[in-house]
Amino acid sequence: MRRLMPSMPRRLTSGLFNTTQVVGGSPGLAVLTTLAASRTGRLLADGTPPLSATAGGYRPAFTVVTGIAATALALAALVLRERRG
Repeated sequence: MRRLMPSMPRRLTSGLFNTTQVVGGSPGLAVLTTLAASRTGRLLADGTPPLSATAGGYRPAFTVVTGIAATALALAALVLRERRG
């Protein structure tokens, strides 16, 4: 992180990085939780047993997270390859 912001003081860079990590994950978690709760509610309304509805509610959230992680991995590999080459 220090290499990205060489002119900033070390403490400020560290604080900015930590804050970004903490605050950045919160909206994502909120969206995934809302997605899972919404899907679970629809399944329960359709008469699905609670355990199956809960598992079915988590499925779209995990699918979205898997897609995001795969995209991040591909971008990281692309960026690292460009820096080496």
